[in-house]
Amino acid sequence: MTKKKILFVANQIEKLLPKVDTTVFLIQQAWIQKYEVWFCTLEDLGINTSRKLVYYVNANNLTPGSNDTWFKKKKPSKVNLLSFSAIIVRTDPPFNQRYLLGMNILDFVTEKGVKVINSPESLRKFNEKLYALKFPDHIPDTLISSKKTEIVRFLKSKKQLVLKPLDLMGGQGIFHIKNGDNNLDVIIDSITKNGRDKIVSQEFLANIKGGDKRIIIINGIVERYALCRKPKKQSIVANLARGGTASVVKLRLEELEIAKIIAEGIKEDIFFAGIDMIDKKITEINITSPTGMRQIADYKSSYLGSFFYDQLMKL
Repeated sequence: MTKKKILFVANQIEKLLPKVDTTVFLIQQAWIQKYEVWFCTLEDLGINTSRKLVYYVNANNLTPGSNDTWFKKKKPSKVNLLSFSAIIVRTDPPFNQRYLLGMNILDFVTEKGVKVINSPESLRKFNEKLYALKFPDHIPDTLISSKKTEIVRFLKSKKQLVLKPLDLMGGQGIFHIKNGDNNLDVIIDSITKNGRDKIVSQEFLANIKGGDKRIIIINGIVERYALCRKPKKQSIVANLARGGTASVVKLRLEELEIAKIIAEGIKEDIFFAGIDMIDKKITEINITSPTGMRQIADYKSSYLGSFFYDQLMKL
């Protein structure tokens, strides 16, 4: 029986952190599910219409490693993209031309019947910082604008705001501002690039000190345990990459019901998502490379990896 092949498209594999990284977790779970695992970056995808192998990737075959490293990597091979049972896209933002061209190539592969998670069309179409606006009843009051006068007016009505760039991740470039801040003009000019770039201005949720909850959604189904991330002192950014701490908690009934509404609303477009919830409000819907699976699986939901692949097979 021929092994099922799966391709991971992500950032440099050597920079992944095996103890916490969801990409590593999904690769290891793929081995358990008896997949033949391949790995590449966006730069490795290609199209050549003059050859039989039209849609190709220069990828490395991965096998489990030893004590020194979690993986073994064979030399790159040119592989037919249509030979994969599934392709898992886990490339981090920014959404630059390189990213968009990679999604364009994967569009052709999707049209030929290969499962691509999440779909390249959805990854292009939905901005993570804006996607939550689809659910206005369940988000903090939000302004999308590049205009300083509009941001200042919104601040006056809300007293405190969180400002976020639209194209970064992991808590990068986030500011917490208050009425009367002396450096307000400098902050707004900096994050909007002097009014050229639109940003997210969001009502500040004081309960961030109690943590935000990363909730995993797979094929429209909500995982009942979440990763609760708390910011370090003097910070509002709970991301683990920015010094936050984490614990695994069970969702309260009301939180679960809200998450189910989101899951149902995105199921048609998104297979795998991580929603961020603070005080029963959704602040972001992460679809490019959701994190948190490793921690949730290790501490509460050991079935999570096999569940991901069971649901993948149902597509």
